[in-house]
Amino acid sequence: MADPRAQVLVLGSFPGRASLAAGHYYAHPRNQFWPLMSAVLGEELVALDWPARYRRLRDRRIALWDVIEACERPGSLDANIRQASANDLDTLLAALPRLRRIVFNGGTAARQARRFADAGFEVHVLPSSSPAHAALNFERKLERWVDAFRDTTTPRSEPALARQAGSTALPMPQRPRRHRSIEVPITLSEEAGVRFLHFGSPWVQGAMLISHPTVLVLDYVQRMMAWLMFLSPPARILQLGLGAGSLTRFTHARFTDSRTTVIECSRDVIDVARACFALPPDDDRLTVRCDDAGSFIARGAQSGRYGVVQVDLYDEHARGPVLDSEAFYRDCRRVLAEPGICVVNLFGSHRSFAPNLARLSSAFGGRTLVMPATPAGNRIVLGFAGPPLRVEWAALEQRARWLEQRFGWPALRWAELLRTRSRRTVCEV
Repeated sequence: MADPRAQVLVLGSFPGRASLAAGHYYAHPRNQFWPLMSAVLGEELVALDWPARYRRLRDRRIALWDVIEACERPGSLDANIRQASANDLDTLLAALPRLRRIVFNGGTAARQARRFADAGFEVHVLPSSSPAHAALNFERKLERWVDAFRDTTTPRSEPALARQAGSTALPMPQRPRRHRSIEVPITLSEEAGVRFLHFGSPWVQGAMLISHPTVLVLDYVQRMMAWLMFLSPPARILQLGLGAGSLTRFTHARFTDSRTTVIECSRDVIDVARACFALPPDDDRLTVRCDDAGSFIARGAQSGRYGVVQVDLYDEHARGPVLDSEAFYRDCRRVLAEPGICVVNLFGSHRSFAPNLARLSSAFGGRTLVMPATPAGNRIVLGFAGPPLRVEWAALEQRARWLEQRFGWPALRWAELLRTRSRRTVCEV
């Protein structure tokens, strides 16, 4: 049973073979849970015996459990879990009247995050402590774990029980934050083999086809690749705003001669994308930076560096972009090489659309092209830099047909709609 004074609950997925054999949480010697907890709590736990470790967590009002009671699983990987039956979390929560924060150790456990966020709990999704999660090193994981337990009060005189998973609490010194935190819980949902990202609301902030992570699922994300009708993949691509990493996964996997740089203001979003949305680690073709997009492109060193700039900057309200001044769009134009294209995701039915379109048009000297609206109302706008472009509609449709055959997007329909709505005999931008 859980100590009713527990204020933090850490939920894992299901114990690995080593933990099941030992009868203790996170018993595999390479699992980083206990080293992470030691660093977060500021005291050595790894050298203690199991009862002493659990006492230290109880003293910090931390409870441990798993979301899965039983399952079929060859080996210890969460990806191999089949026929899972859930633990009775409702009964556990009823026994924890002081519980206010739930921490999910890894993406599999985090599939339960949305229901708890909807119930009013503070929810954190952390990169897994499992040795199988090697996309982040220990130091990067620790930053996220420390943040998740920040401001937790856990007097040592009052115990809190733990049962089946792992977590932490703090009296840690306050360190300056190097990122802009998401003020609402980051939650996940899944339906028909697709995993969705939410910022504390029903609005979808990104999606991934679990069986094929590089496939672009959402209509508007597919349309953000419409620049391929006009331009071959350039040497450098800049992505402003990460979301679930759909565009980043695609460009990194498909454009092997391109280098993608991603600017995302929240380390929370970056770590969730890596833990739960198959975002690859940084390498010689991918750099993901925790930085402010507006500040980044305002730096003079970025001028003329990128063949394509993809802009998808939304907060938890997911209605109007968070950066939309004319100065921002002029900076987007300035960082483009020539020829180059800036792609911006807007909402056509929102009041922000008309002023955004006007600012984009001014920043790009009227050289913009507005894509047809998606069923959800997204309007993708392309801004062009470099020599004037004049393309025969037949040539544009031929390129669109090739994109449709290669990637399965309805690109030919995009080209046909652009032609229908244009008053010109050729596509000119």
